Amino acid sequence: MVCFADIKKQTAALPIEQRASLASFLLHSLPEPDYDVSDEEVAERLRQLKSGEVSTISMTQLRDGVFSDRGR
Repeated sequence: MVCFADIKKQTAALPIEQRASLASFLLHSLPEPDYDVSDEEVAERLRQLKSGEVSTISMTQLRDGVFSDRGR
């Protein structure tokens, strides 16, 4: 069996077109996400962000919030 490190090394040596094709194949082989966000929802959230109604948080704040919700 080929190890993951070998696959990464061999993939990095491929020409860009083949790497892009492989990346596309891998992305399309993943299961569909469990969520669906409409274009309208994205536009509304962007509007809220630009208007100052909401603000962003750091990755650390997000991670801390997720872990605290899980009781960690």
